[in-house]
Amino acid sequence: MKYCVLGAGLMGKAAAYDLLHQHDTTSLMLVDSNKSKLVDATDFLSDNRLITIQCNVEDLSTIESILKDSNAAIAAIHYKFNEAFTKAAIKAKTHLCDLGGNDSVVDAQLKLDLQAKEAGITIIPDCGLAPGLVAVLVKWGLEEFSWADTVKIRVGGLPQNPLNSLKYERLFSVDGLINEYIEPVRILQDGEIKTIEPLTDIETIEFPLPFGKLEAFTTSGGASTLIDTYKNRLRNLDYKTIRYPGHASIMRSFYELGFFSNEAITNATNKTSYKPRDVAAFLLEKNIPLCTNDAVLVKIIFQGGSKKHELTIIDKSTDYPLLTAMMRTTAFPASIIASMLARGDIKKTGVLPQEECIPTELFIAELEKRNIRISGLTQNRLRGVDFTRSS
Repeated sequence: MKYCVLGAGLMGKAAAYDLLHQHDTTSLMLVDSNKSKLVDATDFLSDNRLITIQCNVEDLSTIESILKDSNAAIAAIHYKFNEAFTKAAIKAKTHLCDLGGNDSVVDAQLKLDLQAKEAGITIIPDCGLAPGLVAVLVKWGLEEFSWADTVKIRVGGLPQNPLNSLKYERLFSVDGLINEYIEPVRILQDGEIKTIEPLTDIETIEFPLPFGKLEAFTTSGGASTLIDTYKNRLRNLDYKTIRYPGHASIMRSFYELGFFSNEAITNATNKTSYKPRDVAAFLLEKNIPLCTNDAVLVKIIFQGGSKKHELTIIDKSTDYPLLTAMMRTTAFPASIIASMLARGDIKKTGVLPQEECIPTELFIAELEKRNIRISGLTQNRLRGVDFTRSS
């Protein structure tokens, strides 16, 4: 199989690593405009099947020609490019998945469904962690638990040894992080779709030590298409981000004071202007260290009447290979889906939400092979799944 990964940052590098560890991968093109990222990825991956291409990712004719040489591709660059990459993939007739993260962009991609069908390809947005992996687990749970009418999704990437006042270290794009903290939050409540404020509705959530009691609060994007997909199946569905206690109130203060605003401010003296969000992003990236020793925590709670069931993931960074838990749980789901697309495991064509097309048992089996362990699974649904096929 021939693959293409657009973006050589943390997630793109991890996706490339995983694809190069599949037995049927014959080549992988890694594309980025940043030469130093490509050099770093080449050193990390150290594989003669790797082809690096430095180009302007906004040059869609070049991207289209690159995609034509692949069975499937992953977009692991800023979400603002995903609609354009979707159009390029349709022209190239190449399957594509991306890491998503912005509801408006996904809505625009879904409108290209008919064009993708006509091209005979499948494009799946939001294939990271949340949105991403959690959508497939929600699908699995709702197929398993007919009594469930409420789903609560709680996800967080945390430093294992927090040091600063935010008790947080960078695990992915600062711009993506800010987007989660400021965009309106869509939820399903009492059978109705509602929009609420981000960085609110703080609750206590508990994990085994050393984590203990943490906080979870509203953020955007994590539920993605699940709200619309299950609006006639569920009464309640919401998504919250997990952090160490105290984080949400600090970030909410920044939000209320306008530090994340996109409205330009002009200096009356020298007439220069700037966006507070750009300054905030610069300062966060400058002063918050990049985390290398992290944990990703996931809890998906299914409720209905007096019944309740939980799925839990606690994943930690690894030294060999040197991958953060966020890289593993964000990039590996995308590489699993890219492999499914290339091998023909996903039959539907068009631009599709994960919960409409991903074979859940196979996906979970692939996670298990990568040591991403999910507690709370009922084994009867996994019998007969080949856990070794793509090792």
